[in-house]
Amino acid sequence: MSFLNRQGVELVPAHRSECDRFGLDLPALPGWDAVPEHLFPHATTVLCSSENAVDGFVPNAMVLVGKLTRSVDSKSLLECGFGDSRVLPGWLEVSRDRAPLRGLPSVSIAGRYEWDGHLLFARTRYVVVHHIVDQYLVQVTVTLPDSLRDRMGRLADEFVDEVRIGRG
Repeated sequence: MSFLNRQGVELVPAHRSECDRFGLDLPALPGWDAVPEHLFPHATTVLCSSENAVDGFVPNAMVLVGKLTRSVDSKSLLECGFGDSRVLPGWLEVSRDRAPLRGLPSVSIAGRYEWDGHLLFARTRYVVVHHIVDQYLVQVTVTLPDSLRDRMGRLADEFVDEVRIGRG
C-alpha cells in the first residue's frame, strides 16, 4: 500500500492466535472447508467451497489481518481499500459503503471482475481495530464465480457483514 509506505508504516501479518486477543470471531460457512495454513501463510483464515467450483474456480473466503507498526489515521487508511478492488482487471463496481461495522471504522466494496478467463464477483470489507496500544487492519473477502452470485451472494454478504470484533 503506497499510503502506508508514505507514512513509514509496515503491515505485519497477524495469525489467528494473535487475532484472538482482540476478539475476532468469524461466522460459520456450512459446507465450506478450511484451507491448510501452509498454503496461504500470510492469511489469517482461508475457507473454500469445492463443491461449488465452476470451471475450475473454487469460491473462497479469505481473512487477512495485519498489525500496523504504528498507528495511522483510520479514515485515510480505509480510503485505500476501494483502490485495491478498482485495480482488478475489468472491475465493475456493484456497491460500496463507508458504514462502521459494530462501531468500528470500516469500508466495504463489491463488484465483478475478470481473472484468468473467469468472471468473478467479490465482496470485501476492511475494518480498523485498535486494541490497547496496537492498531490492526482486518480484510474480509469472499470471491465466487459471478454465475453463482444470485445463489451465493447473500452468503458472501453475511460472511463479510457478520464478522465480530471485540469481547461481549
